[in-house]
Amino acid sequence: MREPNTRLRQARERTASPYLPGQPLTRQELAELLNAAVYQATDRICAVDGHYIGKLERGSVRWPHADYRTALRVILHADTDADLGFRPHRRTVATSSDLIPHGTAPSPVADPTGSKKPPKRRPARTLGHGRELPADAGIEQLWSPGGLAAALEEVAPLTGSSFERRQFLALSGVALATAAHEWLLADPARIAAALAGKRVDTGVVTDLTTTLDALRRLDDKLGGQAVHGMVTEQLRLVVRLLRNTSYTQADGQGLYGIAAELARLAGWTSYDAGQHGTAHRYYLVGLRAAHEADAPGIGANILRCMAEQASRLGDPRSGVELLRSARAGARGRLTAVESAALVGQLAIAHGRAHDRPAAQAAAEEAREHIGQARPGEAPPYAYWVTDGTVSYDVGVSMIFSGDPAAAIPHLQSAIDRVDLDMPRDLLEFQATAAFAHARSGNPDEAVRLVHHAIDTAPLAFSPVVTGYFEEALSEIRATGHPGIQDLTDHLGAITQM
Repeated sequence: MREPNTRLRQARERTASPYLPGQPLTRQELAELLNAAVYQATDRICAVDGHYIGKLERGSVRWPHADYRTALRVILHADTDADLGFRPHRRTVATSSDLIPHGTAPSPVADPTGSKKPPKRRPARTLGHGRELPADAGIEQLWSPGGLAAALEEVAPLTGSSFERRQFLALSGVALATAAHEWLLADPARIAAALAGKRVDTGVVTDLTTTLDALRRLDDKLGGQAVHGMVTEQLRLVVRLLRNTSYTQADGQGLYGIAAELARLAGWTSYDAGQHGTAHRYYLVGLRAAHEADAPGIGANILRCMAEQASRLGDPRSGVELLRSARAGARGRLTAVESAALVGQLAIAHGRAHDRPAAQAAAEEAREHIGQARPGEAPPYAYWVTDGTVSYDVGVSMIFSGDPAAAIPHLQSAIDRVDLDMPRDLLEFQATAAFAHARSGNPDEAVRLVHHAIDTAPLAFSPVVTGYFEEALSEIRATGHPGIQDLTDHLGAITQM
């Protein structure tokens, strides 16, 4: 029977998260720091993720690669491999790597914590050389003639069936705000009336739109990692149509709108898999395509996704700025449903920034918007916005603005009303409710909720969903609850980390 590596898990839990103040390092964060450390020392890209760290902690892997062991010793402040519970297999000679100087801690891939000395941005390089690039490298070409089509062609095969093929560094702070303001202020170029080749008609655009809607629904049911490849394949098809066919201006705008939404969905599925820099790359290209399509609602929704990612990574103030740009750039063309989604996310960002008055004001505005929504007015990309999702946003804003007990009824309302075809949302809502119960002094209910969620989970846990549960477990652990070890083992079994 495997012996869990408790030393490694304890070392991780003693180390502070670079993104979530007051919280321990998550498995996914440790994986990202390990990847960054190895790359900084060796110029070699590796794709360790939270699943691999879970294998180390469960004892499935007892003697990782020398570079990995060295990076983990540095990150977790350990003097020896044995301090982290590592031991070589029989007949394996213990080796160590001097590629990473001892005592030199790596920088996070992105530093959204406001450090005065953020990691230096590497100069832009030609894509495809197997190196990490900032997500906005060369992004200014999007606004040059032909730049959007070239960028769409570049991101369409970005990851394909594997998230390891090309790596991008996540953005934060000023870089995120700059991307938003470019979308807000730039003059949209007119789509060429015709391109050489076969002509696209309205029927083709309609068929692609139907397929896009099916992909959204599959993402809800199966999770981002299951559908990412299908999304990128569809994006390739649309890119070929944009580059090699002719179409009317209206149909061209429709194609660019589909490309923008596919890029957003590719970004979302990348984010769901914990690939934050790759998600940014897709989102930035999607913003430019939304501008070309004259589709401010799609662009605003992309910025909402970027804001959610920023807030989750510990940079809620950038999330606030992104959402303000989304509302301004939409120029009053959003439905009540779309406005509810944006302002609900704004309430969360203000809450995570500990701005209680602003969070309360945004939460109230979100409730007003969803109350004004009319049946059938939501655009296809906002089908998921309901009274329940707004209740969830309100509850999350209350947790982080200092009133977790008051958040619980809102979160329970969201759980009660969640669509059964959206199991990922249900898991997120349950994990957040458990977090609220633990923070408000009721760890018994938090433990019960997490066990129940795991037992009834209808789909595999993605890295993002796992992150919600790890936050809940961290909050339960802080209460000293005796059931935390059983809960940790239960979560580890279902996530197969």
